Amino acid sequence: MYDAVVFDVDGVILRRHPDYPSVYRDAVRDAFRAFDVDPSPEDVESFFGGASKSLAEMRATCDRHDIDLETFWPERERRSAALQRRMIERGDRVLYDDVSVLSTLAETHALGFVSSNQHETIEFVVEHFDLADDLETFHGRRPTVDGFERTKPDTHYLDAALDDLETRDALYVGDGGHDVVAAHRAGLDSAFVWRDHRDGYDLPESPTHEVDRLTDLLDVI
Repeated sequence: MYDAVVFDVDGVILRRHPDYPSVYRDAVRDAFRAFDVDPSPEDVESFFGGASKSLAEMRATCDRHDIDLETFWPERERRSAALQRRMIERGDRVLYDDVSVLSTLAETHALGFVSSNQHETIEFVVEHFDLADDLETFHGRRPTVDGFERTKPDTHYLDAALDDLETRDALYVGDGGHDVVAAHRAGLDSAFVWRDHRDGYDLPESPTHEVDRLTDLLDVI
């Protein structure tokens, strides 16, 4: 039915940290301290919340402390990636058990990852959990303001993965509304995974497929 299957990573392949989302505030605090700023809770919150956050709000926070956002951003990304690496190395974040289905899917389909997380983090996930043999491509966001702006529901990284896979006949698998929207904007079918943390979640638009586990994809594709 599809030539390729592309997956989001956080919440689909990799389990959330037990203290999600609070634990990620540490990376923002540390980035500010690298610029000799002791950030207020409001300063931290302006950078917290993923792709839904306004860059204008982040820029205004940096401006209050005489920091250039384009200079601050790579430091934030570096510290966030380092924090996530430590989490994975400690076993605070592990793969879902149904990720084992990737090996089966890879026998008949080209597979890839597309995440709004840092590319450095996704690269480490692939390396640490020995997933490279099952994947033909993976993309995370680049450590720049422009790289952040192109995260889902923008299709930039999804389009890049599809170019790598040399097909548009692909299914995108995610656990967030932005995944469904990005897939449809890119002209793809979508599969929404109802992980435990999505209980009661309201989707902005209907996915093509809904599954409870990644193993259910065997019936979809």
